[in-house]
Amino acid sequence: MAETAATTATPSTDSCSEGAHREAWLAVARTHAAVTGRLQEALTASGLPPLAWFEVLATLDGAPQQRLKMGELAEALVITRGGLTKLVDRLVKAGLLERTFCETDRRVSYATLLPAGAELLEEMRPVVSGELESVFAANITTRQAEELTAILTRVQGSACGNS
Repeated sequence: MAETAATTATPSTDSCSEGAHREAWLAVARTHAAVTGRLQEALTASGLPPLAWFEVLATLDGAPQQRLKMGELAEALVITRGGLTKLVDRLVKAGLLERTFCETDRRVSYATLLPAGAELLEEMRPVVSGELESVFAANITTRQAEELTAILTRVQGSACGNS
């Protein structure tokens, strides 16, 4: 435990590391942009809807009863509630989701995955998985992926005030 604390404290006191931290942050941002761009291109080439639709459908598919409160869904997708409302409206119009309201509090609404949404997700999943395999998993070992997850989770917790 003391070794971890010492390791964590070292980067912030090392003036030479500021450039390294900036480069790491830029690498994360650029990699995210490149991989999501590649995923979007693959979906488009397959005649499938945008990546944002996949993210909503996959998030709801993994939720209890395939439904989430709109606020929880926005939080899970890391988008604004306004942005989510527009996105969900498009998915509802396409017959992939249903929006329902809480019987005891009309301010609370839910997004629920419909069978057509689950079917579309199953069409999209192999395209997304295949691209992730070729551009991400092929370039990083399982151990490196676990380490990267731990590091990014720690940074996320710090950014969210959970450190």
